[in-house]
Amino acid sequence: QIQNALGKAFWNIVKHYELNQREQAILLGLKENRTRLNKLMADNAIPEDPDKKLRVSHLVGIHKNLRILFPHNREVVYKWFKSPRKQFNNMSAMDYIATGRDFESMMRLAAVRRFLDQVRVGG
Repeated sequence: QIQNALGKAFWNIVKHYELNQREQAILLGLKENRTRLNKLMADNAIPEDPDKKLRVSHLVGIHKNLRILFPHNREVVYKWFKSPRKQFNNMSAMDYIATGRDFESMMRLAAVRRFLDQVRVGG
């Protein structure tokens, strides 16, 4: 059941943030494969793998933090992820996550979430 909820959450976030297939693959830690991504999207699913669940939970945490920080401005929420930020070396959070080797995307996804966790609690 958690798998279904995470799949639905992931594909809703993808739609709202206008993430392309390359970005979707990076966030899920997959090789970019149009057929596989289209099937996952059609099924509102993510691969059954603890790594993928953790990745999506970080993405949901990022989204939750943005909704709390900008409660009355969804446009800011949905543009934040792809807007350059000094905290990420003047890259967007998405570009920051995509930089480096494949295995680093999980650590960078977690780092973006930690950054927003700290901003949200006033740290």
